[in-house]
Amino acid sequence: MNKLLRYMVYLRNKKYFPQDASSILSLSRKTLQEDKIIIRDVRIANHFLELDISIASFSELEKIKSQLSMIAPVIEIDRIVEKDIDKEESIKLARELFNNEKYWKTHEVLEGTWKHTRGNEKELLNGIILVAAALVHYQKGEQVICISILKRALNKLNNSRGKYFGINIDSLKNEITNIIGSTKVSKFRI
Repeated sequence: MNKLLRYMVYLRNKKYFPQDASSILSLSRKTLQEDKIIIRDVRIANHFLELDISIASFSELEKIKSQLSMIAPVIEIDRIVEKDIDKEESIKLARELFNNEKYWKTHEVLEGTWKHTRGNEKELLNGIILVAAALVHYQKGEQVICISILKRALNKLNNSRGKYFGINIDSLKNEITNIIGSTKVSKFRI
């Protein structure tokens, strides 16, 4: 069997909330009932639905666009390919992705950098990765899991202060602390 191609498919979101993720996942799978198309997950952001899809062939993309547009307009399709980028570029890209609610991709980009760090920096990056992972769970309607992961993230960030490549770590820790205290997840920027 050929290696599957992985894509993030973004649909415009005008009416869905994170708690709708499992029903959108079921609807997407029903809409694209085919062995060659695997819908791994659905995450719901304020302005888009993010579908994590694997396909056997590039030729399936037109069918995916056509059929998923019955759920909502397709606004972007992004092929997932592991890229080797330097730390500064990686963190800049991760901030941009995070601030656009693309938390899964934030996690993936930072993980590549995290693998090459040591000591306190490794712990700091792990904390930021956990924040992104927590918000992925929020986008899937899994608020309890989100809060639990945010607690782990805060623990990883405890020894860090100031700025890290433009990310205000003190502000990040305050956001996490407020969310944990209120148990209400809200969008914030890094």
